[in-house]
Amino acid sequence: MKRLFLLLLLGLTLTPAWATAAPDELKEFSGPEQRERYRGLLGELRCLVCQNQSLASSDAGLAKDLRNEVYTKVREGKSNEAIIDYLVARYGDFVLYEPPVKPATYFLWFGPFVLLLIGAGVLVAVVRRRKQQAPTELSAAERSRAAQLLGTDPYEDDRK
Repeated sequence: MKRLFLLLLLGLTLTPAWATAAPDELKEFSGPEQRERYRGLLGELRCLVCQNQSLASSDAGLAKDLRNEVYTKVREGKSNEAIIDYLVARYGDFVLYEPPVKPATYFLWFGPFVLLLIGAGVLVAVVRRRKQQAPTELSAAERSRAAQLLGTDPYEDDRK
């Protein structure tokens, strides 16, 4: 009786796995061009959870939902542009690997270059400041004082 109960309990814990979407290979398309459109779209769209993975390569739950959404739209005969416009309207430009250049995405496109220029400016400023603070030649009084502290002849280097 205990074994039967444990088997039923184990079966209940596995039921969420049965509810997951079918792998993309099992999805049915009306032709190979629909399958290629579907795969192409999944490669162009970014997983919103993983951020650096395409929808095709992500295992996140949201990515699975988005893949199913794209699959449904492709099966309905929607164009690639209509599908992308729908997802952008719903999730923003971040869903695209290559967002359009517009004021809302300027930071994405030009931010790295601005940060690079700022870094170069800081580097130039630091180098200039160090050159200005570089030690100059010691005077005779400073050399003799240093030699006295070190216990050496201050003009020994000059004689060699």
